[in-house]
Amino acid sequence: KIMTNEIAGIIVSGIDLSGMGGYVVRVIEKLMIIYFTSYFLIDIFLFVFALILHQRINIKKNFGTDYSGHSVSIIVPAYNEDVSIASCIKMLAGIDYEDFEIIVVNDGSKDATLKTMLGSFSFNEITPECYGQIKTGAIKKVYRDDSNKIILIDKENGGKADSVNAGLNLSTKKYICTIDADSILDDQAMKMVLQPMINNSKVFVAGGFLAASNGLAIANGKITNMKMPGNIWVLWQIVEYLKSFMIARLSLSKMNMLLIMSGAFSLYRKEDLLHVGGLLTSANDHPYIVRTVGANNKTVCEDMEIVIRLWRYYREKKIKGKVTYLPYPVCWTEVPDNHRSLFKQRARWHQGLGESLKLHRRIMFEPSYGATGLLALPYYFIFEFLAPFIKLFSLVFLIILSAVKDINAQWILLLLVSVLLITTIIMSIISVVLESKSRNSHTIDRKTLRYNTFGDWLLLLVTSIIGSVSYEFFKMFAQLKGITYILQRKSNWNKFDRKGIKTLKN
Repeated sequence: KIMTNEIAGIIVSGIDLSGMGGYVVRVIEKLMIIYFTSYFLIDIFLFVFALILHQRINIKKNFGTDYSGHSVSIIVPAYNEDVSIASCIKMLAGIDYEDFEIIVVNDGSKDATLKTMLGSFSFNEITPECYGQIKTGAIKKVYRDDSNKIILIDKENGGKADSVNAGLNLSTKKYICTIDADSILDDQAMKMVLQPMINNSKVFVAGGFLAASNGLAIANGKITNMKMPGNIWVLWQIVEYLKSFMIARLSLSKMNMLLIMSGAFSLYRKEDLLHVGGLLTSANDHPYIVRTVGANNKTVCEDMEIVIRLWRYYREKKIKGKVTYLPYPVCWTEVPDNHRSLFKQRARWHQGLGESLKLHRRIMFEPSYGATGLLALPYYFIFEFLAPFIKLFSLVFLIILSAVKDINAQWILLLLVSVLLITTIIMSIISVVLESKSRNSHTIDRKTLRYNTFGDWLLLLVTSIIGSVSYEFFKMFAQLKGITYILQRKSNWNKFDRKGIKTLKN
């Protein structure tokens, strides 16, 4: 405390808080109040709006759709995924859908990913009739299994976006679905995500809910029910995913302001991806990419950049477009279970956010791009990208003023209590909504989400409250690290080591 007071005294020495210095301090205070009040009101609006939307959603209406003629190519980029690749592809091959192919792209893995795939399925080497137009890393070999459902591409390492482009070049179906190599789809998820794209030609991207697969196991080709994870890092991410997917993404999607769909489970129209040049890589020299974002550019998070570029394409062609997020199709994916891996992942995500905004900065505040340019991009820039910097500045600012007794500590305490109370209310209402939907839905085995008992929800609630004064600071510093990566022009993937989903013997 003595050191804090001394540091604060040095910083504010020479500043007359009743004169010009005081005026500057008050201006900063007012700007902080405006920013955080806006932040708070936007969050409350998104929450209330999402709650209304959840009550209106009728899950059963996703069935009865005619899926004939709506084929899907499922592209699975794989780099060092030998622990989970075989079991995940086997489950993926068993989804409840008729016309689909699975394209696994081994992106120069250094482990046994290729060997595992070749040993787990009956593959024959083939020579494709033709490759697509998107430039990618060199293709070594291409295999097809005996069922003609699975294609395996072995290529030089080029990154996830390059792998998706390689799969896109060899795909033969109408829609493109991207799935992470450790991800598992619910049996009905593909039908549910396809339904809005079939019924509405304006929808060019669709995706579903991501759930943590850590601790789950597979038995007889089905995910078995497991207890709630005890790992605090996994628990914090479960809470984070609930808030992000069940509130923010659902609301932004309905307002046509959603600029990101998770690469772990996204669905596109193939013709759209071909029109805009596929995913962004430094080697991709497609004319549309060169014209919009320039040549030799790339990003560590391709899932946001491609959605923004599709928005640009639709706006420029004066075509009405829509990005649809659905909260009930489920995709399970492994999340980091330690602070080092999670820190790197969150830093990379924030770096990708900044890179995508930078690449498309020209359309920000441009009226011709409608809500995308006037609302969505400014929202993501001001309240997402700049948030960690503003939070850190505000924290330091409040500490300094508290040290020189120029701020009322009771207001800080009131703010903290308010945040915790709001978090508690939001998590409680989310639990009620999901529990209600679980009773009314027969499309998904919600038990595998592991939010089953009062004890489970109480654990998540306590985790959320603790996270408000701990994990949020951890995430803030990770995001600041991501900003430094942008300034340093680093582009490391920082892929964390996966443990895979256990397979139980019969």
